[in-house]
Amino acid sequence: MTAGSFPRHFPFLRPCRNAPRIPSKTAPNRDRIALYAMHIRRLAAFLLGAWLSCSVFLVLIAAHNLSATDRLVSAPPTSAATSVEILGETAAHTFLRIEAAELNRFYYETWEWTQLALGVILLAILIASSSGRRSGALLCFLMLLFVVAMHFVLTPQVARLGRLVEVIPPDHPSPERQQLWTYNTVYSVLESLKCLFGLMLLSSLLRRHGGAPEEGGPKKWVRAH
Repeated sequence: MTAGSFPRHFPFLRPCRNAPRIPSKTAPNRDRIALYAMHIRRLAAFLLGAWLSCSVFLVLIAAHNLSATDRLVSAPPTSAATSVEILGETAAHTFLRIEAAELNRFYYETWEWTQLALGVILLAILIASSSGRRSGALLCFLMLLFVVAMHFVLTPQVARLGRLVEVIPPDHPSPERQQLWTYNTVYSVLESLKCLFGLMLLSSLLRRHGGAPEEGGPKKWVRAH
């Protein structure tokens, strides 16, 4: 009997190619870390979805507040018809529009502070769960940078110019109105870029969560018999 024929005569000594894989001692730790990272990404996706949803919702509220003033003046309810008639349509429209603008300014300033806190939390989560990939954290950082520019640079100017323009009749030209339009345009551009980057980040988080498991992620082990 030669050395090469030894396994043929004793098949039970052949190595089994499909033998069950025995986990190493560090496998449970890797599984726990990967599971923790997966839950962190879920939390990041939830916070980002709430951030984007509230941003869109606030735009709708602000537009509704301003358009409601025109409807109230043109077709006032019975309880307010006498007051509108006494004030006059122009004065009543100006008063209601000032009130709606003040509400919108309060909403935006409060929401911007909330976005700053939310952006810092989300950025910390993404950095902690990035596993060496910084693209998600970079997108979140840019979104946070846009909010900082809007809150500390654009919003004070929009509020100042808005209070000046609101008392100027619409048919009177004024440089403040042109400046206000410029600031509003820049604000809208930054808000659109923020939402665009947010959608890109959300898509990345959802792909990573629903795709193939990452290297070092949780694996199913079969106990050897």
